[in-house]
Amino acid sequence: MTAATSAAFPLPPITREQKLVTVGLMAALAVAALDSTVVGTAMPTIIGQLGGLSEYAWVFSAYLLASTTTVPLYSRLADIHGRKPVFLLGLGLFVTGSALCGLASSMWMLIAFRTLQGLGAGAVQPISFTIAGDIFEPRQRARMQGFFSGIWGVAAIVGPAIGGLITSTVGWPWVFEINIPVGLLAAAIIGFGLHERVEHHRHRIDWAGAGLLSASIVLLLLAVSEGGQLFGWVSAPFAAMLVASVALLGIFLRHARRVEEPLVDLDLLSVPLIRAGLGIGTLAGIVMFGLTTFVPPLVQGVQGGTAVEAGAVVAAMSIGWPVGSVVAGRALHRVGARPFVLAGGALILAGALATTQAIRFGSLAFATGACATVGLGMGFSSTVLMIMIQGAVPWQRRATATGLVQFSRTIGGSVGVGVMGGILAAFVGTASSAILDPVGRAALTPAQLASGRESLESGLGVVYWLMAAAAAAALVLAVRTMPAARLGEPADASLREPRPAAEPPSAADGVREAGC
Repeated sequence: MTAATSAAFPLPPITREQKLVTVGLMAALAVAALDSTVVGTAMPTIIGQLGGLSEYAWVFSAYLLASTTTVPLYSRLADIHGRKPVFLLGLGLFVTGSALCGLASSMWMLIAFRTLQGLGAGAVQPISFTIAGDIFEPRQRARMQGFFSGIWGVAAIVGPAIGGLITSTVGWPWVFEINIPVGLLAAAIIGFGLHERVEHHRHRIDWAGAGLLSASIVLLLLAVSEGGQLFGWVSAPFAAMLVASVALLGIFLRHARRVEEPLVDLDLLSVPLIRAGLGIGTLAGIVMFGLTTFVPPLVQGVQGGTAVEAGAVVAAMSIGWPVGSVVAGRALHRVGARPFVLAGGALILAGALATTQAIRFGSLAFATGACATVGLGMGFSSTVLMIMIQGAVPWQRRATATGLVQFSRTIGGSVGVGVMGGILAAFVGTASSAILDPVGRAALTPAQLASGRESLESGLGVVYWLMAAAAAAALVLAVRTMPAARLGEPADASLREPRPAAEPPSAADGVREAGC
C-alpha cells in the first residue's frame, strides 16, 4: 500500500466488537503462552511427588508433538468451516487437558493429559492469529500485532514467578487448573463477539494427507529429540527414522498434487512472498528456540547463576519482540516489507553472533543484550512476514497460510533444538544434570565442577555457532528471495484478484467473509 493510498483511505477506528474479540484472543494466547513457562517451574516439585524422572522430557515432548502435527489440519478446517468452531474446539480440548493434568496421579497420566492439551494448542495459536487477520484490515492488523506479540513477552517475564508462587502455596495442580477460568472466559468472549458469514459448500477433508504428514513429522521430531540419544546419531534405527520421515513426506507431497482438496494447498508455495517467508521463518525458528533452550545452561551451569537470572536473560528476547512488532507495524505501510525483513535478519544474526561471545565475556548483561537483539529482529521480520502473508491470500486460504507460518517456525526450532541438544549431550554426557542443579552442584568436588563446566562451555560454544550459521542463512535467504512487497498489494493473481483502484482496502477478503 502506498502513502497516497493511505491518505485516500484513512485508517478506520477500531470498533467495540473488534476490541471485544481482541480481548478474547489475547486471553486465549495468554493461557497458551503462560502454560509454556509456568510448567517448567513446577516440574521439579511434580517429579518429587509423582516420581518418574526418566519421563521428564516426555511431559514437554508429548505437548510439542501434538501441538505441531495438528496445525495443518486445524488450519484447513478453519478455512472450510470458519474460524470460530475450530477455535472453540481447540480451546475446549486445551481447557479439558488442563483440568485433567491437575488430577494426574502419575507421570504417564500427566503425559497423556499434556498430549490432550497439545491437541488443543494446535488450534488456539494459529487460529487466534487468523481471526486477527480477518477482523482487522491490513494497516490495523500491522498496528495490532505489537499487542499480540506482547502477550509472549509478559508470559516470559511473569510465567516462572507465577509458577513458583502457585507451586509453593496452593500446590502444583493449580498451575494447570488456572487455565480453566481464563480459557472459559476467552471462549465466552469469542463465542459471543465473533460473527462470521461463511458460505457453506461440500468439502472433503484430506484425512489421508493429514495422516501422512503427521506421521512424517512425528518420526522426524522423535528422531532428533530422542532417537539420537537412545540409539546413537550414526545408528541404523536413527537413520531408519529419518529415511521413513522423508519417504512419508514425499508420499504426502505426491498425494497433495493428486487430490482435489489437499490438506496443504501447494499453490501457496509457488508465491515468492510465501515461499520466502516460510524459509526465513524455519531458519529463524532455529535461533529463537535455540536461545530459549541453550542460554539458561550458560547462565546456570557455566556462570553459576540462578534459575531466576537465566529466566531474566531469556525474557529479554520476549521484550524485544513486541518492541520490534510495534515499530514495524506503524511504519510498514510507508516503508514496505523487504527493508524490515532484511533489518530483522541482520539483527537476528547480530544477536546470534553476540551469543557466541557471551561465554568469553561472562556477563549477564551481555547475554541479555544478545537475546534482546534477537527478539527485536524477530519482531521486525516474523511479524512483518505474518502480516504480509495474511494479506496476500483470500479468506478461504488465510488460515492455511497462517498455519504454515507458525508450522515452519516450530518445525525449524524443534529440529534445530533436537540436533543441538544431541551435540551438547555428546560434549557433557551425564555430568550436565549435576552442573545445572544447585543442590547437585554443591556435592561436586572443585575438580569435577571445573571439568564439567569446561565440557558444558565447549558444547555450548558449538551450539551457539550453529545458531549463528542458521541466522546467517536466514539473512542470505532474505536478501536473495524476499520480494519488494507492500501492504495491501496482491502477491499473486492466481490466489487473489486485485481490487479496483478506487475501492478501499477491506478487512475481509474472498468469497467467504469473517468479521465482527
